[in-house]
Amino acid sequence: MRPADVSTPAPSDAERVRSLLHAATSLTATTRAGRHDLMGPHLLDAGAPGRTMRLKAPSGCRLTHEAEQAAADSAEGLPVLLEWTDVAPVAVRARVRGQVRIAGRLGRPEEAGDGTAVMPLEPTRIMLGTDGAQTPVDPQDLARAHPDPIAPFEAVLLTHMADDHHDQVAALTRLLDPRLLVGITRAWPLTLDQYGIVLRLERLRAHHDVRLPFDEPLLDVDHIGHRIHALLASARLQPRRPRLRTDHR
Repeated sequence: MRPADVSTPAPSDAERVRSLLHAATSLTATTRAGRHDLMGPHLLDAGAPGRTMRLKAPSGCRLTHEAEQAAADSAEGLPVLLEWTDVAPVAVRARVRGQVRIAGRLGRPEEAGDGTAVMPLEPTRIMLGTDGAQTPVDPQDLARAHPDPIAPFEAVLLTHMADDHHDQVAALTRLLDPRLLVGITRAWPLTLDQYGIVLRLERLRAHHDVRLPFDEPLLDVDHIGHRIHALLASARLQPRRPRLRTDHR
């Protein structure tokens, strides 16, 4: 494997949003009545092509009551803005990796039988924010996308790498173009997905993110160890670089 550059396979915008939905355990819903903070797994089901998106909320919360009243008053549903933020689990500088906003209309709630209600969501606009830029995501592309198999486990895996294997993180920088390492003081594992791992290279007053691709996309999280070891084996064949800090101190 050659030292990596920035032109490598990566998740599409639709895949990123779908994976964030799959792993999210909280989001904020804003309506005319104000802000509603929702907690729990699988809050928003993006569905599949031809299927309606569905939002889950406690049966007795203000949001479900508001959606019920809106459905009784009008067939248009309840205008809503859903928002959540993707925060890196590792204590890097500038930890926000992305933000998702979905504007749309909620339909009449239906009891789910477990103390929650589900509401059909008709999205009118989906936006993915990364690095200060806002990118629209087509709802049909989102419906066709599959969640990343690593998404639910990414936080644990990255924290484990940063806390217990910072020597391996440093070794992975040997796969990078040496010019990218000039002035670097620390290297952190920032993102892990089916296509590869992203390292955050920190300088004194700036940082740079670089993706190292796997040989082929992962289909099962159980194979992540083999992919990381393959990258490390390739890194050992590269010239040694100056020692970098990869700990929390």
